[in-house]
Amino acid sequence: MKRLRLAVKKEKALRFLSHLDFARTVRYIIIRAGIPVCYSEGFNPHMKISFASALGVGVAADIEYMDMELIEEIPVAEVIRSMNEKSSQGFAVLKGAYVDEKAPKLMAMANYAVYELSGPLVGIMDQGELNTLLEKFNQSDTIIYERFSPKTHRKRMIDVKEHIVEPVTGSIAGDTISIRIGILQNENGAIKPGQVWEVLCEQFAMAAAADMMLARRIGIFHRAEGICYSLFEVSDS
Repeated sequence: MKRLRLAVKKEKALRFLSHLDFARTVRYIIIRAGIPVCYSEGFNPHMKISFASALGVGVAADIEYMDMELIEEIPVAEVIRSMNEKSSQGFAVLKGAYVDEKAPKLMAMANYAVYELSGPLVGIMDQGELNTLLEKFNQSDTIIYERFSPKTHRKRMIDVKEHIVEPVTGSIAGDTISIRIGILQNENGAIKPGQVWEVLCEQFAMAAAADMMLARRIGIFHRAEGICYSLFEVSDS
């Protein structure tokens, strides 16, 4: 059994799939491509694939990582070619490498993600005003986001600054505001990109609608001691 790690892209219509539907789409691509993937044993066998993270509905990804357990080792270039030939529009395999079977799970390593958020400008705001509010956000020691769970009917207080460890930047082009953020996952979990956007709108008066935003993840890494590592690099260490 061989463990193959792939870097893939998720965009276009695929961004509007749930994580489970996206995983199902990837399984269909693997089947059509004829990749000799392993299956679990038991009454309901399932394909042995796993992802670094579960992207929310509407979130595109310039890069996502996935692992596959293969029955036999086949050339990485052949896997990439076969999957891309059989892929759905909006999906592509970018890179691949075999990793040690005992390497940490992707979800255990991927703890830092960089996003680009964008939404329509609402009202009047120029670049200088955006820079001022982002500076205020970046210099704040604590920013509390109140999260309500419709399932448990409980409120949870999240300190946004526990998860935003690099300065947030932004720009205005025409009638669109774009924000670049990095989100760190820690022992308390992580905050969602949409929640950071909501905080900027409601607590810092960013001239955008809190519920009108598209997110694109432009990078996902293992972050340790302030340094971000590729998930391929981590597997080699």
